[in-house]
Amino acid sequence: MARQTLAVTFALTVSGLVTISSPVFAAVQSEGSSSASSQSAAGSAVTTTDRLVFRLREASLGPGYGWGDGVLHYKGRDYAVRVTGGGGPAIGYSHSCAEGSVDNLGSVDDFDSTFWSVGAEATAGSGIGTMALQNGRGVELHLSTRTSGARLSAETARYRFRILGPAKQSFESSHCPD
Repeated sequence: MARQTLAVTFALTVSGLVTISSPVFAAVQSEGSSSASSQSAAGSAVTTTDRLVFRLREASLGPGYGWGDGVLHYKGRDYAVRVTGGGGPAIGYSHSCAEGSVDNLGSVDDFDSTFWSVGAEATAGSGIGTMALQNGRGVELHLSTRTSGARLSAETARYRFRILGPAKQSFESSHCPD
C-alpha cells in the first residue's frame, strides 16, 4: 500500500529583518513498505540511531540544481556522502544545513540511491524548516534544516545520495550550527 509523509514547518526569525522559511516536503513512497505509525499502532515503537547531516547549496532560475556533502552515521560508523540533484520551478540561491534521522535502513547500500520530495521554499535571509524524503527502497530521511539566502520555489525534486567511503570528519563534528 502506498503512503505519503508530509512535513510542514513555518518559522519566523527577527534579526534586523523578518525572515520566513517554509519548506513543505512530501516524500514519494514505495509499494509494500510499512509506516512508523502503523508499526506503533501494532505496539512496537520505531527508533533509530542512524543519522545524517549534510550541507546543500541550491541555485535556480526555472529548473534548479543542488549540490553538497555530508556524513551518514550508520551502525556506529561514519560514511562520507555526496548529494546532487534538484527540481523546479524555482528562482534564487540558498544554502542549507540539514540534520536528522535515517529510518528503515537495512544496509548502507540501501542509502546509496535517489530520494524524492515535493516541496516549497521561501527564504529571504535565514530560516529553519523540515524535510522528509524517501527512496524506492523504503529508506526515509526526517531532517531539520537551517537555510540562508534568497530563494523561492514550488518544486518536485530528486536528490542523489552517494556513499563515498569512510568519512574523514566524524558525524559528531559535522553537526549543523545552532
